[in-house]
Amino acid sequence: MSPETVRVLLSSDPQCRELEARGWRVLAESWGARLRPSEEDLPRLGHLVTRARAHGYAVLELGPADAAEVAGLDGATREDYPRAGPATAHAPVDEAQAAAALSTGRGFGARDAEGALVAMSMTRSGGDRVETEFTAVHPDHRGAGLGTAVKAASVLAWWADGARVFGTGGAQTNPASMAINRAVGYTVTERWLTYAPGKAGSTS
Repeated sequence: MSPETVRVLLSSDPQCRELEARGWRVLAESWGARLRPSEEDLPRLGHLVTRARAHGYAVLELGPADAAEVAGLDGATREDYPRAGPATAHAPVDEAQAAAALSTGRGFGARDAEGALVAMSMTRSGGDRVETEFTAVHPDHRGAGLGTAVKAASVLAWWADGARVFGTGGAQTNPASMAINRAVGYTVTERWLTYAPGKAGSTS
């Protein structure tokens, strides 16, 4: 669906009712969340990291030299991203793009006992806050707390460098993403609706 045929609005925007009255349908729902950790939160975040290490994973910051593995893990998890609209769209990441992201932002990963990259969270400074670009966990390593571990590691590292506000988001149809962020301490602050022309409930 082309960008010209969709509108993404905050759920509180009065235009939502106007579009619905004109027959537009809700194509997708998404959310944004914020985290403002205090010093008292740091031990809890540290526990999320050490818990993954206790299961045999190494949690560490990534660099440009890890770009090929970042691109590979992105490819292995690409089908996990909802494709219902632009609000939660995830563009495939190749090695060059991964290297650029790791040069201008920061990535945090988890490696298994064989050294393979099996989880990652890519972040960047967004002015007044640090934003998560995306987080991914290899299908064979889910359920071990790796998503929360790499996100917690990112918060701890940025906090040490002075960051105090963190932002993230996801699709309403991805409960695993919501669970990861709640475990880290994020609170949903906004909900977004993606509208497309047509009658409600239409699948055309």
